[in-house]
Amino acid sequence: MIKRVLRYLGWAVGGLVALVLVGALIVANRLYASLPQTTGEMTVAGLQAEATIARDSHGVPHIFAQSEHDGFYAMGVAHAQDRLWQMEITRRALRGRLAEILGEPGLDTDIFFRTMGLGTASDTAVDNLPDDVRAALQAYADGVNAVISAPGFVPPPEFQILMFDPEPWQPADTVVVYKAIALDLFGNAFQEPRMAALVSQLGEQRTAEFIGRYPDDAPRSLTMADIGIEATTLPPAEELAPVMGPEDTGRDGSNNWVLSGSRTTTGLPILANDPHLGLAAPAIWYLARLTTPQGSVVGATLPGTPFVTLGRTDEIAWGFTNTGPDVGDLHAVTEADVTGQREEHITVRFGEDVIITRRETATGPVLDPKHFNYPVPDGSDFFALQWMLDEPDDATTGVGLHIIEADDWDGFVSAIRGFVAPQQSMVFADSDGDIGFYAPARIPVRDETGAWVSTIPFEELPHTLNPDRGFVATANNKIVPDDYPHYLTSEWYGVSRIRRIHDGISAAPVHDIETMQALQVDTVSDTALRLLPVLLQAEPETQAGRDALAVLADWDANMAVDRPEPLIYSAWMRQLSADIYGDELGELLPAWHGDRRVFMMDVLTGDLGHWCDNEAIARTVTCQELTGPALDQAMAETMAAYGADFTGWRWGDVHYARHAHRPFSDFPVLSDWFSITTPVPGDGSTVNVAHYSYRTPGYEVFHGASYRALYDMAAPDTSRFMITTGQSGNVMSRHYDDLAPMWGRGEYIAIPTGWTMDAAPDGLSVLRLQPGSQ
Repeated sequence: MIKRVLRYLGWAVGGLVALVLVGALIVANRLYASLPQTTGEMTVAGLQAEATIARDSHGVPHIFAQSEHDGFYAMGVAHAQDRLWQMEITRRALRGRLAEILGEPGLDTDIFFRTMGLGTASDTAVDNLPDDVRAALQAYADGVNAVISAPGFVPPPEFQILMFDPEPWQPADTVVVYKAIALDLFGNAFQEPRMAALVSQLGEQRTAEFIGRYPDDAPRSLTMADIGIEATTLPPAEELAPVMGPEDTGRDGSNNWVLSGSRTTTGLPILANDPHLGLAAPAIWYLARLTTPQGSVVGATLPGTPFVTLGRTDEIAWGFTNTGPDVGDLHAVTEADVTGQREEHITVRFGEDVIITRRETATGPVLDPKHFNYPVPDGSDFFALQWMLDEPDDATTGVGLHIIEADDWDGFVSAIRGFVAPQQSMVFADSDGDIGFYAPARIPVRDETGAWVSTIPFEELPHTLNPDRGFVATANNKIVPDDYPHYLTSEWYGVSRIRRIHDGISAAPVHDIETMQALQVDTVSDTALRLLPVLLQAEPETQAGRDALAVLADWDANMAVDRPEPLIYSAWMRQLSADIYGDELGELLPAWHGDRRVFMMDVLTGDLGHWCDNEAIARTVTCQELTGPALDQAMAETMAAYGADFTGWRWGDVHYARHAHRPFSDFPVLSDWFSITTPVPGDGSTVNVAHYSYRTPGYEVFHGASYRALYDMAAPDTSRFMITTGQSGNVMSRHYDDLAPMWGRGEYIAIPTGWTMDAAPDGLSVLRLQPGSQ
């Protein structure tokens, strides 16, 4: 009897296991079916002639088309095949429609973007675009929709898990992506209430000290001679003393530089660019080459947009960093200032729908205190935003199109002339040997009351062509000289990076692409080099502290993945920072605890040593007295976390880039599947930047070089490229994360444009697009 029961039980368990396996196979088969077609032929409506998408071993598409229209169409196909979820989640976030698929977790984001009104503004703006730009956006959208509507189309895993289908792509969806970039990089308006709280706590003088000055000896990218404005023509702008911007947040960093032929071994320019952004899975950027009868363009594209944003053509190369101008203000207003309002209906999956009221003033949208935690001054009801995104803009979206049509400096300047936002510090090189720099945008000129009365003339924006020194470099540092006549911002950052870049360029009379690659992935901390002589005078009381100090004595400040010194130094600086300014900040410390590099240098090596004193202690406390105990405390806590044998610590074991997936990195089980982690060197002060937060435990990197590129105008096909994760956004693809280890090691790939399909290299996956009926 027992044997029979056990036999039946075994059959039941076996049957259940079989059902689970069959179900798993069905699910896996369905997920794998979402991988795109990359070989053979695909018949698509709206294409004018045959086009080819030839993917190389890294999944990079080489697109060959017989017209620009078909090239942008094929770019839409490639993006939809490889990054459809990224495009969908981005579009939904920017239009305030996340809660429709995510429920309550998407509601705060929806309220924010409905308030900003980017979706509605984009729907209106698309009709005012020039015909050539609107046609390019439509061709791209048609390519995206050809994939979605293809017979047998299976959406990527995210759609299947969340059980909904992608909607058709519209040209306005591309416009909203560009507007979102401008919003993300437009300035410090959202930080104004936070800064006001800091001033209330510390007072004006101490706040200025804490935020950090822009050092007098730190490089400025341009001179007045570069810009071509005589110093006596206009008076210098009236502004606060330049200070450090958000170096403690790790936002909006980037590097670029360009060398003229006088500083290269080949006699022609080399241009380098690595924009720093929040890390994500998949990567923010998508590498692509597009070849039409007009020529080739190659570089980084943004999924959702048809153009190469950063890259090179056969004649020119260009790169961007964020300038960070002050183009946004918050104004305290009353109900009487409201000029219009409308209801925004937000559908919430698995919950009750939410209706918010979007109010507007003459300057911009109102930030409702119900949803924005900004203390409103007495006598006011709201804060209202003023920004450039409410200004008419029929040019920014088309800049990418017009840049790739340029073949020299004059064409490049013409392409960017109408650029509105966000202001970017653009470097340029061409095959004739010219190098240049321009920072185009619509920047407000304010009167004595702060009211916006005009904008800086394009010709007086920061720019230069072929400067005598033979190079231009930017790293979010102060790009203009102190006597520049217009106010851009009083907040600049990137001092450590620009110093290291200038030192690297000045280290040799001429360079080649190898030395420029070494500089772009340099992981020596300029901050550590400057602070170590002071830190090494510390007098720790514990044996662990003394042993750690001995190890640091021989350290070269290289934040390498395979060494313990970077972890010792980073833990020490985190603890010492809190010990120095924690008593002054009080309850604000959790919000402001960060890697304030210029401030710490001025405290430990300059004139701000009084910050080390503590009013709660009867006698004066010197900085020297804090450094030793801080090291003791840092070693005790770090040993408890990572083991007592600190000689076995490795920076890369704790300092790893986490490329977070939206939204599944926040979901148990799914997070392990969709998130990508990569050990990385560096920190927030290195050229190869890798920011971690002081405000959370550990050293997980959330912000770094989202794209790296080196363009050699003497031999364009030797140019080098890299993105953070992989070309595919489909977790089932081998290209989902195959580039991440290479990126972490500072390696590059080539994307040559010197071949055609008549003489194609081996190993390509070739998909031929054939025009079909509408």
